[in-house]
Amino acid sequence: MENTTNNIINSKKFLGIAIIIFAVLLSVAFFFAAMGFSKQGSYVEVKGLSERIVKADTAIWSMTFEVKSNNVEQMYSEIEKNITAIKTFLKSKGFEDSEINIAPANIYQDTYGNANFRYNANNQISVYTKKVDLAKITSADTLPLMKSGVVLNQSNVSFELSDINSIKPEMLAEAVENAKNTANQFAENSLSSVGKVSRGNQGVFDITEKDPGSPEYKKIRLVSTLRFLLK
Repeated sequence: MENTTNNIINSKKFLGIAIIIFAVLLSVAFFFAAMGFSKQGSYVEVKGLSERIVKADTAIWSMTFEVKSNNVEQMYSEIEKNITAIKTFLKSKGFEDSEINIAPANIYQDTYGNANFRYNANNQISVYTKKVDLAKITSADTLPLMKSGVVLNQSNVSFELSDINSIKPEMLAEAVENAKNTANQFAENSLSSVGKVSRGNQGVFDITEKDPGSPEYKKIRLVSTLRFLLK
């Protein structure tokens, strides 16, 4: 019984030592994987991350509706009626005339013999506005349009950042600083110090939605790759 207990204790000790050795070897391997040598001397190549959550400052809301008729004059009358109803709805919600754009109607004839209507018209109205919250709320509640007889084929709203360049310098500086901090950690392990940057790749500003429920909020991510010389 005593021998069995000793064997269990020895096994646990051996397992603990093995885990420690593995962790050390993994750290060393990771260090040398990041560290390299060039004609300029030894260097370490690291990545720096910067992230921001920014609210979009522009909303683009696109709506389309279709009108069908066997009479051209009647079709144009119906188009005008729908456009007037949509503009009245948008202005009642707080949008300005200058924010509402009406595209020319796309009219075509249906030449099939069994077609119910001879003329078809696709129409598009868009709203380009800085009123981001208003666009999000209004685009989600178009029931009043349906009650007035307007049936939208499509209603899509997108949100954009018009001034992303204003935050690029700050994010780039943060990414570089984070990369340098990582390089300093490697340098400490090699008993050296970080020198100047010998090579750098700024990276790409990746813009995605923060989450599906908040498309007006954008997640901006930048990963920069820098090579620091070691002294």
